[in-house]
Amino acid sequence: MAGGGKQTLTPKAIIHQRFGANASYRIEEVHDSSQSGCPGLAIPQKGPCLYRCHLQLPDFSVVSNDFKKKKDSEQSAAELALEKLGIRPQNDDLTVDEAWDDITGRIKYIFSDEFLSAEQPLGAHLRAALRREGDCCGSVPVSVIATFDAKINSRCKFINPSVESDPSLVISYVLKAAAKLSDYVVASPHVASLRRKNAYPSEIVEALATHVPDSLDSKEVEAVFIPCKGKEVVEADALDISSGRYYLDVIAERLCLKDGSQVMISRTLGKASCGSECRVYSAIPKFKSSDNSSEVSGSANEARNARASYICGQDIHGDAILASVGYRWKSEVLDYDDVTVKSFYRICCGMSPNGIYKISREALLAAQLPVSFTTKSSWRGPLPREILCMFCHQHRLADPVFSVSADPVKSLSDIYRSHKKLKFSGSDDDDDENLNREKEDAPGLVHGYRCEVKILTKSQDLVLECSPRKFYEKENDAIQNASLKALLWFSKFFDDLDVGGSDTDDDQDVKSPSTNVFAAPPILGIGDSSKTTNVPSREKRVQSITNGSVVSICYSLSLAVDPEHSGESESPSEDIESNEDIESNVDIESNDDIESNDDIESEVDAEHPCNCEPSIDLIESNEEFEFEVGTGAMNSHIESAVTRMTVGEYASFNTTLPAAKALILAAASDTERIRSLLSARPTLDYSILLLGVKGPTEERMEAAFFKPPLSKQRVEYAVKHIKESSASTLVDFGCGSGSLLDSLLDYPTSLQTIIGVDISPKGLARAAKMLHAKLNKEAGNVKSATLYDGSILEFDSRLHDIDIGTCLEVIEHMEEDEACEFGVKVLSLFRPKLLIVSTPNFEYNTILQQSTPATQEVNQPEDKTESQLPKFRNHDHKFEWTREQFNNWASKLAERHNYSVEFSGVGGSGEVDPGFASQIAVFKREASPEDKVVVENVAEGSMQPYKVIWEWKKGNGEKKD
Repeated sequence: MAGGGKQTLTPKAIIHQRFGANASYRIEEVHDSSQSGCPGLAIPQKGPCLYRCHLQLPDFSVVSNDFKKKKDSEQSAAELALEKLGIRPQNDDLTVDEAWDDITGRIKYIFSDEFLSAEQPLGAHLRAALRREGDCCGSVPVSVIATFDAKINSRCKFINPSVESDPSLVISYVLKAAAKLSDYVVASPHVASLRRKNAYPSEIVEALATHVPDSLDSKEVEAVFIPCKGKEVVEADALDISSGRYYLDVIAERLCLKDGSQVMISRTLGKASCGSECRVYSAIPKFKSSDNSSEVSGSANEARNARASYICGQDIHGDAILASVGYRWKSEVLDYDDVTVKSFYRICCGMSPNGIYKISREALLAAQLPVSFTTKSSWRGPLPREILCMFCHQHRLADPVFSVSADPVKSLSDIYRSHKKLKFSGSDDDDDENLNREKEDAPGLVHGYRCEVKILTKSQDLVLECSPRKFYEKENDAIQNASLKALLWFSKFFDDLDVGGSDTDDDQDVKSPSTNVFAAPPILGIGDSSKTTNVPSREKRVQSITNGSVVSICYSLSLAVDPEHSGESESPSEDIESNEDIESNVDIESNDDIESNDDIESEVDAEHPCNCEPSIDLIESNEEFEFEVGTGAMNSHIESAVTRMTVGEYASFNTTLPAAKALILAAASDTERIRSLLSARPTLDYSILLLGVKGPTEERMEAAFFKPPLSKQRVEYAVKHIKESSASTLVDFGCGSGSLLDSLLDYPTSLQTIIGVDISPKGLARAAKMLHAKLNKEAGNVKSATLYDGSILEFDSRLHDIDIGTCLEVIEHMEEDEACEFGVKVLSLFRPKLLIVSTPNFEYNTILQQSTPATQEVNQPEDKTESQLPKFRNHDHKFEWTREQFNNWASKLAERHNYSVEFSGVGGSGEVDPGFASQIAVFKREASPEDKVVVENVAEGSMQPYKVIWEWKKGNGEKKD
């Protein structure tokens, strides 16, 4: 069918589709005074409440009439906005003939007396056309109507969806529709322009003349000239713009065209700082008529301009100009801004996912699109889903379609199955082998989320289908990882055009039936050839910063040219240098006396050669830049050097220029000078200062090795013992945000009273919110729940003689003597029948904090220095015990207070070294005549230091303090 699929979108949906978050609705309450007993008086109105909607768009606002329902007022405001934009929602019964009638009627309205004063860009073009001289006076280029009238565009897309990929078709459609108005407008197909047949009334023209802004002095606006032949240089240009001339005529003159009627205007490529839109201007190519059977003569018959076509997503023929000039809504003054050669290369870079990420992080040479998504808190820059949506918009594709499914992976019994034995030795090779084995042997998720993402064209043709088979515990993680997988495939496609239209060689999760929707980009070298190159220092240092750590650096990258080679050219094959060549240029120094950012900046300025060598030009710098180690988010040269440094150290080294010369031009301010340096044999000089290191979080490390995460395994372990105990009361010491209490409510247990104690107000608030939602929905046997604000080092008599106490991953956050004090208090005063205590096994940190990648060989000395020993898993841990230390602590407590104790754990295996990742002690109270502890000489209430923060009782709801 010629019309394709029919839209059924509401006006509000269309506004959202076009403006998204930039459309702001504000509802105002009004009263129907006609039904009030006292209209006009300042007394409370008794009439029914009505609603009026104010819709604010970037360039104008509208106000709806009054309605009884809020949603009706919003839809009315959206309809008014669409009417002002010239867009009519397409009804189900709209036909192709009606679409043609709409185009014809719209053209007639454009040349009406009323539209001449319209406060929109097309109205400004009409008024500017009346100021043109000679035969062009009053003639409006058809390309202007095709570009700036949204209603005509929407009707053309309804008639033929191919308009989306070939906007020049709109010109032929406008000319065909205008031919039906021979008594009203004069159409000139050979010059692609329209003008009104009868002159406008003199009083209207005179009135407009009085509102014409004062003439501007001749102004040279910087633009970019993009020659058609790919080997010619993209260079800076200047347009002589003033209000005295129609700016399209000026551009036509630069392109050697007769006048502005022969200028093709591209889609927008973003906005300049002043708000004017950046577009590509070129000669109108030969375009087909609306019946697709014959060609209408255009103004150009030249070869396709690959570079200009690439950045604007439509076919451009002949030379082109990239400029930021044009009219805005409610403005008679011509807006313009300078566009530099740097802007051109940044646009080229921003067409690929990797480039979008680089630009968003403002680090073209340093940043890389990470190869893995860890957690939202560790990710730096826009999230993968956001980048994928930006990429689709850039290339005029439909919004990504996400399909999330939740399926069981393995049964609960698999959680408790024993792992295969894990061998452990001091060899790096053995470590890598055991790491892989541990990952394979880790139990699967009880349930998980998978996400499939499809990328489609606007006509719903499949471009890419990404279906990762991996399950994730959180739905958001599944969506972000699927998005990232698609982005990485697209990045490979744009950086390496050898990827075909079938499955990629290394990833069967991604399928691409066709990639023909992308115009093959010219070889600009915007990929990074240095991804797999490492930069070791002179000293064979081992990696001291573990994967998953977030580091902060101050860096600068400069282009340096040896005067001896300044006149020599460089071939592309010489761009990439071997590791051996790079290694000899590394120098690492210690700057232990650096304390502030000011000191850091001055240190780099003092030691970096760019301050004393005229042949060195600063390309990119950043005073404080963060990235996560091990995710591929950083230029590999920098990451390799940084991971061998300590905080306060300074490193400088150089490499030969990478193949990504377009990135150099996109980052450099003085592109003309840098281009001249690129013809020599330049090197890229790096200066790095390590400002700080945040080790990987405990949850982050554990989640990388265990499925489900170790935190979930600890909770499941406790739940299992609670279910087997038939207990009725439970106290979770150090409950935090209530993860254990949350899990308990997911299973049928005999518990009737659950209590949480913690000193963190934020954690208790989150726990209260969670418990409120679950208990009010389905509490099971639970009759009461209480959250206390208090220290577990203090005894509260209300919690004496409980059935079960739990303390999961808490004691390591205290000092060691406080942990011993807690053990005494809980077993001698609280006296639970069963106590479960877990804490990290320090010996397992060697595996969790494995810092040597599998692809890198490093000979570690037998006698490890302190810096090479395992670190604590969390910066807030005051200590971490080995198995022997933990066993001694628990055994002495149990013996002293008439308890038995059993040792176990989760993660790893207790049968072989290094044991469980998280070690657990289960204390059981032995039967005794003195089983009940009597607290003497203490008045009732004086031993109740805990403050009730939140309380819930079945049937009575909740109480908050």
